[in-house]
Formats: sequence, C-alpha cells, structure tokens
Amino acid sequence: MNKADEQECKLDAIIKISQLKKQYENDGVVTPVLHGLDFEVPKGQFMAIMGPSGSGKSTLMHILGFLDSLTTGKYFFEDRDVSGLSDDELAALRGEKVGFIFQAFNLLPKASVLENVKLPLLYSNVPPKDWDKMALEAIDSVGLTHRKDNLSNQLSGGEKQRVAIARSLIRKPSIIFADEPTGNLDSKSGTQVMEILQKLNLEQCVTIILVTHETYTAEHAERVLRVLDGKILRDEKVKNRRIASDGELLK
Repeated sequence: MNKADEQECKLDAIIKISQLKKQYENDGVVTPVLHGLDFEVPKGQFMAIMGPSGSGKSTLMHILGFLDSLTTGKYFFEDRDVSGLSDDELAALRGEKVGFIFQAFNLLPKASVLENVKLPLLYSNVPPKDWDKMALEAIDSVGLTHRKDNLSNQLSGGEKQRVAIARSLIRKPSIIFADEPTGNLDSKSGTQVMEILQKLNLEQCVTIILVTHETYTAEHAERVLRVLDGKILRDEKVKNRRIASDGELLK
C-alpha cells in the first residue's frame, strides 16, 4: 500500500465512541466497569488496548465486537448508531462485519484446517459452492495451504492461531478483534502471528483491535489505548513500532 492509499484508507472513522458506560447488576448490586469513554478508530488502523486484569479492556472489546451491549452512551460503527440494537441485531452485524481471534484458538480438534476455516460460512448467505474457494484463499493468506487437509489437533500452537486468523478473514470483515492472540504461544510463534496480523493491516487495510497485556505484542500496533479502572489512562502513538521481519522499524 502506498502513502496515498493509506491516507485514503484512514480517512473515515470505522468506530466512534461517546461517553460509553457499562455496568453490571446482580441481585441489586450494581458494578460499574467502564466510565464514560470517548475515542475514535480510523478505518485501517491497528490499535492495541492494554491494561491490567480488571481494567475493563476485555469488556470494552466485547462491546466493540458486538458480544455485549453498552449501558449508556453512543457507539457508531461505520456511521451507524448501534447503541440500542437488540441481541439478534448485534449478532447479525457481528457475523457480517467482525472477525475474532482468541487466545484459546477455538478450533474443532477433529476437523481439518479447511473445515475449521469454513465454519463462519455455515451461518451466512454465501452459496456453499463458493465455500472452498473462499476458505482456500484465506488459508493461503496465512501460509498454510500445505496443511489444509490436516486435522487441527495435528498442528502446532502457532499454526492453530494462523488457522484462527484465516477463519476470521473468510467473510472479509470490516474489522478484526484479537484477544490475547499470542498468550498461548512461545515467543517465536507469537512473533509470526503478529507479523501476519501486521501484514494484513499494512497491505490489505484490515482494521485490527488487539487486546493484550504484553508490551512486545502491542508494539506491533500503531496506537495504544491504555485502560485503568474503566477509564482511558493514555491514548498514544507507538513511537518505535515493530514491523515484520522483512521491513523496517516504523518511527
């Protein structure tokens, strides 16, 4: 992607959050989690959300990814106000617009790589005749074409996470959420996974929001939103961004 393409990619905000609050109520006890957050995410940005356990970062990701709903405030996604959508409406939007990558991979152990990657299409309107082609394209993008017929329980941890990335890409989502994607990996495999995500971001303009507690992992993003006690502590650009091994460090 050249600089002109990158500027065009990041012209509009894919996410706009205004005074977002979240609280849970159990047996009459109200527990506030998020306290009036305000921020935007431009289309094509790679942003990391960092914070200690209990800071609210996972709750925030669940709301942004339509896995949970906010209590008060406004959430605009691609200029659409999604703040008051029902669970069914959120589920439909999630299936169409969002890809997820989790720490635990969430693959079917006795299914092949190809079968695992096709899973999101079971709940789509995509004609079955197109499934294999779409899945093979996604598998190729993470460098696992040679493993497409292997069962997922025959793969290494890093390969499993690459399958999860391919699965998240198959419906060409507007945004990918990665929740501690390197948490179960050794440092080498974790770096490979981050390089794949970064390549998708830089070359295909895929918007990525990463939740992590690892500084090294967050340095592959271009922006870090630091959360503490349900509030934004700092919103900062990554000064010395780590870039894929075949590139240079971005300043």
